[in-house]
Amino acid sequence: MQRLFEYRLEGSGDAFSLVINVDSVNAKALARLDRYINWAEVLKMTENDPEAAYAAERLHTVLQHMGR
Repeated sequence: MQRLFEYRLEGSGDAFSLVINVDSVNAKALARLDRYINWAEVLKMTENDPEAAYAAERLHTVLQHMGR
């Protein structure tokens, strides 16, 4: 059985769109992955890079929403 995990990145300049298509098995696995990431440590490592810190916060939010 092959599971679905596809992504598409589109855009140019400063505007990009990321589309991720996953099946329910991969979505649940990605949501579980959120539990294993030490987000406090990630934010500590990115304290001198505000853009990376913001991206990490958004990724954390996305993974949490996938778990619902």
